Formats: sequence, structure tokens, C-alpha cells
Amino acid sequence: MLEDIGAVYFEEPCPFDHLEDTKRVADALTIPVAGGEQEYSDRRFRWMVANRGVDIVQPDLQYYGGLIRSTRVARMAAVAGMPTTVHISGGFGFVYMLHFASYIPDIGRYQEYKEGTEKYAGWFNPPLKIADGAITVPKGPGVGIANVADVLQGAERVV
Repeated sequence: MLEDIGAVYFEEPCPFDHLEDTKRVADALTIPVAGGEQEYSDRRFRWMVANRGVDIVQPDLQYYGGLIRSTRVARMAAVAGMPTTVHISGGFGFVYMLHFASYIPDIGRYQEYKEGTEKYAGWFNPPLKIADGAITVPKGPGVGIANVADVLQGAERVV
């Protein structure tokens, strides 16, 4: 059905740790299969890449443990000629995703950006701007928040 409607890829069609089952799906379809959004094991990511168990490697920046670990997976995938489409769990993760996507050599054709990022646009330097299917990447220190004091204004300390 996904092929019939022109889906661009199939995200994690089987339980995340059913690697052989996912490979069977990937081998049977003409559309790419992405996997890894719930993965936390570097061994299973190595298996996915070494055995072409997926067509697109998809580490989640929060589940998998951050930018460094996810970068290692993306580099493994790049050596094998496989794209990476990063996954985010929510919250402020879209900012880390922007940074990740900005330096990974084969970030793939499609990225998942959450709606509502416009309300945070002015927090960053440069401000986030979406145009022609692309979004700007903050360049300031840390994640690029221009003025942390402004962001924290009105916040309450919970003890």
C-alpha cells in the first residue's frame, strides 16, 4: 500500500530489535526502509549496516545517547553508502537535529521537523527560517540560543 501511494520510505516496519524481520521487509519493498529510531545498541546498528538490514539508518538523538554516538552510526552508514535520517523524540530535540543534519555527509532526502518551531525562531542566532524546504542552522555558542536570559525569563525554579 505504501508503494502504491508513493511513500518516500517506511519507518521501522517491525519491532525495533527484530532485525532479520526488518531486513526481509526491506528486501521485499522497492521503497526504502528506515530503522533505528528506538535503538540503543551499537552492535545492532553495526548489524543493520553490515547486513543492509535497512536502507536508511535512523538513530534517535535522545534514545541513542546524543550527537557523538549518532555521528558514529552516520559515519558507519556513510562508509556503506547508506543515508542517515535522524529521528527525534520530541521537545527541543529539533535543535540538536538541525546541528546533526548540518554536518552529516549523507543526511538523506527527508528529515522530520516538528510543527511549531516558528514560536522559537527568534531565540536563535540567526533566527530559524524555513524556506524552500530548508531551515537555517543556529551558529551561536552551544545550540545557538542568542540570549539565554531572555529564554529563561519568567521561568520558575522547582525544588
